[in-house]
Amino acid sequence: MDTYLKLMEAVPTQAYLGAAVGSIALSAILRMLGKKDAAVFVGQWPPTFILFALAYKILRPGNEDVAQEGHQAVQHASDLIGASR
Repeated sequence: MDTYLKLMEAVPTQAYLGAAVGSIALSAILRMLGKKDAAVFVGQWPPTFILFALAYKILRPGNEDVAQEGHQAVQHASDLIGASR
């Protein structure tokens, strides 16, 4: 999994979205040239590129310390409960 994330970090999210738009354009061009089978094949690429972008956004490790943030949230809630009594 780490290797996959490192590989994905090397490619910016905009590149995945650009590849999706580019494959839509290429599919349209192929269709206009009468190459229906190739157009359908290339037209199936955009969802894959978009899923790569979404997977990276969801799976990338964050720089924040989740445990520390959770502890701070609990402490803040405790302070609010204590102040209302």
